[in-house]
Amino acid sequence: MPEMTGTETALNRYIAFHEALGRARPRPDGDSRPFAASALVRSPRGEAARDSRSLVQRTRENFRTLKEESGGWRAPSGAVRWIYAAMMAAQSIDMNRYFALRDALKAGRKASGTGTLYAGGSRAALVLSLSDESIDTLIPRFFAIKAAIKPPWWRRDVSITDMFSAAHAAEGASPADVAARREQAEAIFAADRVLRGHKREGARLCALMGTSPHQVIAGFADLRDAVRADRKLRSDHDKSMLVAWACEGLIAADIPALAEIREALPRQCRGAGHARTRLAHQVLVADRPAPPGSSISALTAVIAAQAAMMAAVIAASSAATTTAATS
Repeated sequence: MPEMTGTETALNRYIAFHEALGRARPRPDGDSRPFAASALVRSPRGEAARDSRSLVQRTRENFRTLKEESGGWRAPSGAVRWIYAAMMAAQSIDMNRYFALRDALKAGRKASGTGTLYAGGSRAALVLSLSDESIDTLIPRFFAIKAAIKPPWWRRDVSITDMFSAAHAAEGASPADVAARREQAEAIFAADRVLRGHKREGARLCALMGTSPHQVIAGFADLRDAVRADRKLRSDHDKSMLVAWACEGLIAADIPALAEIREALPRQCRGAGHARTRLAHQVLVADRPAPPGSSISALTAVIAAQAAMMAAVIAASSAATTTAATS
């Protein structure tokens, strides 16, 4: 029997997690189950860590703890709660530390002068939990970075600002360094005719992942041509996805494998926001080397990618539901 490739192994794990989550009690709904499974696929290497039964059990325990602590209304709530629970299980995040970080963020918000926290600080706390530095160090650093990169109000998205502020704080970056990296990358994207409209998005990702903007610009063109050549992918992606893929180092030769994974995913994995393609990408890169930089940088990049995927699909699904209800 031929040895399975890394992609096939990751796909098999994804299917196993998807099925195991479907048998669990309580179990995630149809919106959260595919993304909870994709979070579990990204668990650290090691046979024990990847055992579907133990990871699903930890996900259920995390879900119960989040539900008990947050009640029926505080974030994370709804479908997002299951995805948080799975991310925490996959990365072995300590729940007590997560709650302590969230409480510290809330306590420090007003004095920081940086405005509101997205979802009560839940997403920032999730990312900050990846670092083992003291809370007294992480929280001031988070607010200092947020102050340094916070955009003007007319193009502000608190969910993005909080997520990337937490990611950089977890990797130990200084506010000045983050701002400088972003500014340099943004200038390069702004000068490119094709990607100038995505200059801020590209700059955010390059600053976090340590990727060269020139590499992203070159890689984007090749990825775009490869996706357009695939009959099903050409209508199931967007420009932002290609920018993110180029930042991660995907190349045109990866697109056929991504398309195969997309078709092999369980039929239940569907939804607005190009959900199947986003899930296929997560499976494709699950076992690949981490982005450049420290292990914390790599982990925060993973969480950022998963959170962005989750937010895009949920937002698209909500928009579709609202349109259907009002039309």
